Amino acid sequence: MTASVTASAHTAATGGQHRGLALTVLLIPAALTLLSVTSVNVALPSIRAALGASAVQQSLVLTTYALAFAIVLLFAGRLGDQYGHKKVYLAGVAIFTLASTWCGLAADPGQLVAARVLAGIGGGLAMTPVTALIQLLYKGPERARPFGIMGAVFGASSAAGPILAGLLLHSGGDFGWRLTFLVNVPFGLLAGLFALKALPSAAPAGVRGNDPVGLLLFTAGLIGTILPFSLGQGITALSLAVLAAGVVLFVLFARWELRREQRGEFAVVPLRLFRQRALPIGVVTTFLGFAGFTASFLMLALMWQDALGHDGLSAGLLVLPFALGSVASAVFTQRLTRRFGTKVVTAGLTLIAAGLAVVGLLVLVVAPENQTILVMLVPLLVTGAGVGLFVGPNTNASFAQTEGRDAGVASALVTAAQRAGTAVGIGILSAIYAAADITSLTTQAVAAFMTAAFAGLAALVMVVTRRSSLGASGHR
Repeated sequence: MTASVTASAHTAATGGQHRGLALTVLLIPAALTLLSVTSVNVALPSIRAALGASAVQQSLVLTTYALAFAIVLLFAGRLGDQYGHKKVYLAGVAIFTLASTWCGLAADPGQLVAARVLAGIGGGLAMTPVTALIQLLYKGPERARPFGIMGAVFGASSAAGPILAGLLLHSGGDFGWRLTFLVNVPFGLLAGLFALKALPSAAPAGVRGNDPVGLLLFTAGLIGTILPFSLGQGITALSLAVLAAGVVLFVLFARWELRREQRGEFAVVPLRLFRQRALPIGVVTTFLGFAGFTASFLMLALMWQDALGHDGLSAGLLVLPFALGSVASAVFTQRLTRRFGTKVVTAGLTLIAAGLAVVGLLVLVVAPENQTILVMLVPLLVTGAGVGLFVGPNTNASFAQTEGRDAGVASALVTAAQRAGTAVGIGILSAIYAAADITSLTTQAVAAFMTAAFAGLAALVMVVTRRSSLGASGHR
């Protein structure tokens, strides 16, 4: 597809539409799908008590959502490229809203697990078109603002989940855990209704073809990568075998796609995307960055409650500075990105690493009786600010060289990196806790340093690849 055709399609897609309203509509499922992870973490003890869920069933409430979400990502991306991202978005929001209602009304653990599978499918279908449509609605340097806002939404909603869950559990009594699911319903309905008018009904990007083998290999590889870290049982021989199988499947996927491309056949993931610097580097930094900052929420909750003896509501309030820092930094991302390009991403990752490392140091040097939210205020503000500078600009830079016809599949790859990174970070954290005393301050400090190391490694990738030489528009 030529640049002129892409520009023409963009004009047709956005003509007469209010992009601000469209962006708001798109970011609603982005927030809800993250809240459905972090809030449920806090609600699990209440779910266990109310429904009599076993330890395995508790784990399934989390893992089935993540796996179902991952399974549909590439399918959703290519479906949107072929038939329109608005249709995929509407289907995803409808399924997610229906599933959230079912979760809130579940009568037993089996029903809840089944509803979470459906919620994961809906979440994956709804989330993939979000970044794809932002790519099509905004071009070049103007993408910095919407992706910056998206970064703030990611950081704020991740941090808001524990706070919201704590408040609902505190005020809702025995019904509180159900409210953590039912709160999604009105927002899902509003998103669907406004999307009918606000989102562009763009013509398909002209992508036609099927690659079921490639889709199956990618999906199986992604499951193999996520599953070993999602069961909460640490690192075992079985988990390592599944992880190795996932890696092998990804290798087979790459070989299959290369063979199809050489024969001139349709490839579900065009390898031309990986011949450009922007997307592959973005996938790697997304994976590492999300492994660090999303795992930090579990670390902070367990550190605050199990090691320091505070209650769940206090643990929720602990991450409020994180949310404030994320939102505050988003105000400056567009201006900073225009001036410094993807050096902003490197700076954001560095702030995340520094903030979490300081949290680890404070756990070691400050006496437990003196540990208050005020003590953690500055490092968590810094960490949140780093997330705001990382998520949006990194997503923007990842798509800098992507053509409109590949918007869906590129979005699916970045979203898959987010989910896989989250699973790996939390999985390694769980392994640390399984191997040591969770109430030990030393254990919690090691956990904090681990989350910081992931962000630091992502910053190192940025420096080594010199991706910061790319400007905001993706040109050298």
